[in-house]
Amino acid sequence: MKMKKLWDKELNELPEDASAGKIEDTASTLEGMHYEPLLLFKTPGFLRMGEKAIALEVARISNMTDAEMMEEGLASNADFNEFKAKHIQLLIYHYNLLCRLRNDDPTAWDIINELLEDD
Repeated sequence: MKMKKLWDKELNELPEDASAGKIEDTASTLEGMHYEPLLLFKTPGFLRMGEKAIALEVARISNMTDAEMMEEGLASNADFNEFKAKHIQLLIYHYNLLCRLRNDDPTAWDIINELLEDD
């Protein structure tokens, strides 16, 4: 419950969505660079997610059953709550970075360029 309150707080502090055109332009640029954020679970459409979609994704992960977690590839003896918490933490971090990219924050683009430079 404590983690849910933390996620709710962080979700409430997310910046407003960029325009649809800016979201698409940024996603296309990142795809052209072959960029995918490092996340623990499949998150289709992440690069085009807006504020509502990311909140729904956090809720989906929070409510995953043990069986769904195992379908994602986790062993039955894994600490499912720990994996959920880490994935949500990564989702929020990468979404914040994505918002900064959509706002043309040069330091955010530097992070992406550094990540891809060694590849």
